[in-house]
Amino acid sequence: MKHQQLIDTIMKNNKNIRFAAICNMVGDVEVTSNTDDVERYLTTEETKESLETAAKAWIHARKTISKKVGKGLYTLTAYERLKRVTVSLDDGFLLLATMNNTEAENQTIDGILKLVHEDHA
Repeated sequence: MKHQQLIDTIMKNNKNIRFAAICNMVGDVEVTSNTDDVERYLTTEETKESLETAAKAWIHARKTISKKVGKGLYTLTAYERLKRVTVSLDDGFLLLATMNNTEAENQTIDGILKLVHEDHA
């Protein structure tokens, strides 16, 4: 599936996705899309910096631990306002998608946090 088609499909099939981008392994953005009426939390430059950091982390993991634990599938980072998933694509690019941080998605994570952090109870 071509990158633009992938982004279009992601945005069309999940109304909770706020933003999606595909970049190369140095963080150069190839294609992006965002929900029309969504508040952007990061500037374009901040998004690019975030993608550069994500790409460096994927490259580092690939060089250091993937031989022991296997190929990285995705990373998930949760913030107070959103969740961000980064997926390594088979063609060497990265997909980044941000989604709303809704109650339904938080139930499992909240249960774990309550077990790990007493102050989260």
